Amino acid sequence: MRDDPENGPPVLALTRRGKAALVDLEAATNRDLARLTVTLEDRQAAELSDALNRVTRLLAAAGM
Repeated sequence: MRDDPENGPPVLALTRRGKAALVDLEAATNRDLARLTVTLEDRQAAELSDALNRVTRLLAAAGM
């Protein structure tokens, strides 16, 4: 972590090892999501997508 006086709050950065771990976690997440959603019909997939977008907007509005 380092301070960035121009932008205020401290800045976090991943190490090379941390970046590699993140890639592995994202790949595992994508596999899990594909497994969980493969049987959804188009209408259900669209509904899920809309719900996830709403959650994202609500969290962004809450400053999270």
